[in-house]
Amino acid sequence: MKIAVINESFPRYNFAVHKMKKLFVAQGHTVEFSRRADMWAKECDKAYVSVIFTWDLPKACQDINNLRAAGVEVEVGGPAATAMPAYVFENTGVMVHQGLDERFEHVRGDDYRAVFTSRGCPRACGFCIVQKMEGRKMIEYEDYDIPAGKNPYVCDNNILLTSWAHQQTFVDRMRNVKNLDLNSGFDDRVFMKDMDRYWDLYRNLKMESWRFAYDKPEQRNAIKICSDFLHTKGIEYRKITVFALVGWDNDSFVQARERLQYLVDLQVSPYPMRFRPLDSVERNYIPPGWVKGRWRCCSLITEWHRSGGHILGRSMWPITRRKRRKRNSWGRCRWRGYDY
Repeated sequence: MKIAVINESFPRYNFAVHKMKKLFVAQGHTVEFSRRADMWAKECDKAYVSVIFTWDLPKACQDINNLRAAGVEVEVGGPAATAMPAYVFENTGVMVHQGLDERFEHVRGDDYRAVFTSRGCPRACGFCIVQKMEGRKMIEYEDYDIPAGKNPYVCDNNILLTSWAHQQTFVDRMRNVKNLDLNSGFDDRVFMKDMDRYWDLYRNLKMESWRFAYDKPEQRNAIKICSDFLHTKGIEYRKITVFALVGWDNDSFVQARERLQYLVDLQVSPYPMRFRPLDSVERNYIPPGWVKGRWRCCSLITEWHRSGGHILGRSMWPITRRKRRKRNSWGRCRWRGYDY
């Protein structure tokens, strides 16, 4: 059989499609690996379409319809499709495979850039797809691969909530991996309860950065405790990354800016994460009360800090009123400011 495996969220790395490809090739099928429903995909007998982000769903639905018009049988899944199955069905007539697919979940390989050693998360945060995709129960895997590449990463949603034995085994297996990225980071509310023990374990990894998250107000003190502890261990601010959710749950621009300033004052590297609703296909979503351009301002706060600047008082001026030169047709220069 000739099978098309399509990553609709290219160029983002899609772990699922690589496992699909490896499985189908091992089964003796001819596999067309593509980012869209191109002419080669339309010549296949069957297509597997995977979508990571909801804003990729409109073009994914277009591709699904084109494939079906060409007589290709289609299956669709992935986080975005799981988040909005009704949207996919209304626009294509195809039922979505929701959640994890056991046919592909445990396909082994030695060239994956990413790996999951566990699935699920009991937190059930309103902005997160994990509870729909994987469930709230923690599931630990015994057999998993070592990620490869220049920037290998581990995608576990909340590794500190796995058993201690699982964490010890994980560190033992990953200790020789260079530039390892624990992509979802450490839950600061758990880390702060036994910092010395977690430090003694995870310092054995060659991590790109110690990652945490500041998504909810109740994490404010936990972030401070964790960052202060890591500073006492000689970890500089560039090696402590804190994801900061921006624009969720009636979050105003002023509140978001204050949280980012708080992280700067803690001497960590803030990483603003733009909130997008799980039921929206709009990529450039603007939260209520925000105006176009303020997200860019939040990003510039991070850039300014990483360059060694500060964002209070007058030093904020180069960010909020940053200028951009643009030449007109007469060769003269004109200046345009960002509208905040």
